[in-house]
Amino acid sequence: MGARLLCLTLACVCLLTTATAEQSPVKPKDPCQRVFCTKGRMCVVNEDRSTTCVCPESCPEEYNPVCSVYRTEFNNKCELHKFACRLGVMVGIERQGKCDDEGDKWKWGPCSASSLQQFHDRYLEYLMFAREKELDPDFPLESKRLESLTYEERKAIIEWEFYGMDKNHNDILDKDEIKLMIDPNEDCMIGFMKSCDYDHKPGISRKEWNECFPPISPEVNQDAMDFK
Repeated sequence: MGARLLCLTLACVCLLTTATAEQSPVKPKDPCQRVFCTKGRMCVVNEDRSTTCVCPESCPEEYNPVCSVYRTEFNNKCELHKFACRLGVMVGIERQGKCDDEGDKWKWGPCSASSLQQFHDRYLEYLMFAREKELDPDFPLESKRLESLTYEERKAIIEWEFYGMDKNHNDILDKDEIKLMIDPNEDCMIGFMKSCDYDHKPGISRKEWNECFPPISPEVNQDAMDFK
C-alpha cells in the first residue's frame, strides 16, 4: 500500500512539473536586444537567429505610436526608422506613446521634419567656419562651402569639435560637456544629442559622435518630409 501511494505521489509531481513548464515557457532572448543600428536603420532577426540592420521599405499599418526625441510622433517604430533612414540620420525614441500626452511637461521645443532635414548640415557648416577661424583668424567666410567638402574633410571637422569639447580627454562627451554644446535657440539640438547616444550608456563616445552626422548631404525625400 505504501509503495503504491509513493508511486501515485511521484506521478502527480511529474504531471504538475510538466504542466507548469508548458504554462510558463522560457522566452528566448531577443537577439536584437544588444544590437545598435546606426543611420536610422532597425535591427531584424533572420531565420538562423542572426541579426541584420536594415532600412525598412514598408511598414505595417498597426497603430502603436512612438514619440521621438525630436518630439515627432510616428504610428509605430518601423515608421520612425523608415523616416530616419531616408535622411540617413539617427532618430532616438523618447518614449512609447503619443508626444502630446495630457499633463506632460517638455523641456525643449519640437523639431519639425523640415528643420531636421537641414539641421545636420547647418550645424556642420557652423563647425566648419569655427574651425577655420581658429586655424586662421583672417579666413574669409565666403571662401568655403560645405557641399565642396570631401568625406575626409567632413570627418576632420566632426572630430575637431569632439576633441575640442572633450575637456577631460576621456574619449567621452560627458553630461557637463554636452550641456556646454547645446544652443537653447536650436530646437533640434537636444534631440540630436539624445539620438547620438544610441547605446544608452553615460555620455557620447567618439564612435557615436562620428555616426551622428550623415557622411554626405542627404537627398530631400518627399515621403520623409511628410512627417511634420
